[in-house]
Amino acid sequence: MINNSHMLKFDDLREIYAEYLWIEFSAKEREIAWQQAVKNNLKNFHQNQNNAASHRAFVNRLCLNTFVKWLEDEPDLLEKFHIPQLSEDLYQQCEFVNGIDLNFDGSRLVLVPNEQSNPTEFRIPQEWVDIPNWAANYYLSVQLNVEEGWLRIWGFISHQQIREKAQYDSIDRTYCVSNRDLIADIDIMWIARELCTLEQPQVQTLPSLSESQAKQIIEQLSKPTVYSPRLQIKFAEWAAILTSQKYRAILYSQRIKHSQVNLMENAQEIVHNLGSWFENVFDRGWRSVDDFLGLTDTRTFQFRSDSVLNEVCVKGAKLIDLGMQLENKSVALLIGLSPQIDNKVGIRVQLYPASGETYLPDKVQLTLLSESGNALQSVESRSYDNYIQLKRFKLPLGKYFSIQVARKDIKIKENFVLEGLES
Repeated sequence: MINNSHMLKFDDLREIYAEYLWIEFSAKEREIAWQQAVKNNLKNFHQNQNNAASHRAFVNRLCLNTFVKWLEDEPDLLEKFHIPQLSEDLYQQCEFVNGIDLNFDGSRLVLVPNEQSNPTEFRIPQEWVDIPNWAANYYLSVQLNVEEGWLRIWGFISHQQIREKAQYDSIDRTYCVSNRDLIADIDIMWIARELCTLEQPQVQTLPSLSESQAKQIIEQLSKPTVYSPRLQIKFAEWAAILTSQKYRAILYSQRIKHSQVNLMENAQEIVHNLGSWFENVFDRGWRSVDDFLGLTDTRTFQFRSDSVLNEVCVKGAKLIDLGMQLENKSVALLIGLSPQIDNKVGIRVQLYPASGETYLPDKVQLTLLSESGNALQSVESRSYDNYIQLKRFKLPLGKYFSIQVARKDIKIKENFVLEGLES
């Protein structure tokens, strides 16, 4: 399907796709949302631990403000909603999870924004579905076009329908439903509430943590990263931290405290030894490709059949999350190694879509950097790229290099050295 959203004006889009709810916002309203997200935090939100978290807070606030603006033209609805107020607790929530909730006459509604130009599915973070006091009655899929100044609500789905129809993606811990399973006319949601008995979400109780367990987990998660810590531990443990106002506040403050040290400088201290990969030893999020594929369904990655990579001796993969800059999606970085007769190792680097996507988001850059930080080669994704790759290169023993994945102002760098191989 060809996306015409960038070629048509707002009024044209609203007329052509009249089944959806379209709402405009002005440049001033966009700036207000940014100021709210950046400046109103009680403890210097502009020092938030990474740009992805700041952008996520901005997108969620803009989504909420725009939806509330629409509610103001529906006074019968507006008076029934409890609108979240600016608070440190709200920023802590946006720090870790995409989405924002509203209470509505005894029921709950969650808005989940994304910036993808033509989404084919609705991905709901697991926290909004499986945490008892976070689970909602209804979930709205919101497409946000920050540059053009509009949002489109693709439709809604109930908690019960998510249980029945969604596929769970263990890689990024989201429930995925096709847009075909969404009800586009949200008026049906209001009517259903009036005519039918509201079913409360059925969610299993999560185990509690002892003080010592919580302290240990917070210590593990407190080191700042360029992505949310939500995927670093088991979901039950993460949910227990997230839902405790005390533990969440401690974790948040610890990450803010540590973020005063430059994140990129810290990242440079972490160097992966590719030599250990030949012993099937991976670290810090890297896994063998077979193990990595075992975490998700086979539709997520297509590199298993890649003829070039099937010739290499060792393959490692890691999930890379650039936050909202990747339209709330992740990509998979793959590195293949093959020993050469000249005591060097041939290296192939590829980047693939994850999260069940067929194509990479556009304008994602994959770059090979020297030890001094100079770009040796680079490639950028275009629309409808199934993957991108660097030209194959050779690495001698003891040589250092970096691979960088970037989009707009968000950059993630992985550093490598080749040591410990017999010559």
